[in-house]
Amino acid sequence: MAIRVLIVLMAILAISSAFAQTTPPKDTTKPAPEKVDTLLFIPKPDSSLVVPIDDSVNLERHLYQNPTVALFKSMLVPGLGQIGNHRYIKAGVIIGLESWLIGSAIHYGHKAHGFWNQYSAASGDTARNYFYSLYSSNRDDRNKYTWFAAIATFVSMFDAYVDAHLSGAPTQDRNRKFAVEIVPVGNNGAGAALSLRF
Repeated sequence: MAIRVLIVLMAILAISSAFAQTTPPKDTTKPAPEKVDTLLFIPKPDSSLVVPIDDSVNLERHLYQNPTVALFKSMLVPGLGQIGNHRYIKAGVIIGLESWLIGSAIHYGHKAHGFWNQYSAASGDTARNYFYSLYSSNRDDRNKYTWFAAIATFVSMFDAYVDAHLSGAPTQDRNRKFAVEIVPVGNNGAGAALSLRF
C-alpha cells in the first residue's frame, strides 16, 4: 500500500515537472506594459479644446433691469416686470389674465356677500337653504379665482426674474424678431418704435 502511494506521488511530481518545462520562457526583449490604476486615472487635458478668453464682457452691465427688481415689480403690478424686460406681448397677456382672474374673484365675492345677507334676512328654512347654497357656490368660485390669480402672479414673478437674468446674454438682441421700444423724440416727447426682423 505504501509503495502504491509512493508511485502515485512520483507520477504526479513527474507530470507537474513536465508541464513546468513546457511553459514558454518570458520574453525579456519586449518592455512590460505600463500599469495604470483606472480608479485614479485622470486623462491629460486636450489643449486643442481650450479657447483663450480674449473678450471679457460683463454681461450684468447689459441687463435690462435687476432680476430681483423685476420679480418685485411683477408681484406688485401685473406685467410690470415683463415691461421692464422689454417683453411687451408677454406683459399684455399677463396683465389681461391677472386682471380677469382678480376681477372674477371680486365679482364672485360681491355675489357671495349679497347672498349671505339674503340668507341672514330670510325666515323660512327653504329660503335659507336656497340662499345658503347660492352663497356657498359663489364663495367657492371666489376662492377658486383667488387661488388662480395667486398662481398666475407667482408664475409671472419668476418669469420676469428669469427673463431679466437672460436679457444680458450676447445673443439676446440677435434672437429677437419683434421688438417694441420707447424712444425719445425731440426735446420733450417720446415715441414708440416697432421693429420686425426677417
